[in-house]
Amino acid sequence: MKITPERFATIVEVYGSQPEHWPVEERAEASAFLAQNPSAQALVAEYQSLDAWLDQYRVPALPALEAHVLSQARNVSTGNAFDRLMDWLLPHSGRVLAWVWRPAMVACLPLICGIYLADYFSFGIESPQNSWEEELYLLSLNDYAETLE
Repeated sequence: MKITPERFATIVEVYGSQPEHWPVEERAEASAFLAQNPSAQALVAEYQSLDAWLDQYRVPALPALEAHVLSQARNVSTGNAFDRLMDWLLPHSGRVLAWVWRPAMVACLPLICGIYLADYFSFGIESPQNSWEEELYLLSLNDYAETLE
């Protein structure tokens, strides 16, 4: 495989100007390309100055960083299954699902109350068949005006 000038520039940009940092598979071909090509030598000289400048930079020590990161670690809850289920159904306000579950439960509350009250007040129906026919008629969204005529 022959190294192109674009590939050589990519190798130098990604891996730096030191040939020992270049990929092993392409190192020999890239070194031969460097020896034969003056523009490649200029590119490596430019990146050598950049590498030297970056090698001089020292990251300041942050002694409290480790303690700060470890202090923010999440505590694993070891509650029983019921507590975990309730925490999942009714999450705390800081969780992501809290903004979804609480309004959904509030919206379902009238539906649950309506089902309970409908079941409670259905004690006077003599025939369950008539009740189901009336329910299906109501659910079909037919116009009552048609039946009155």
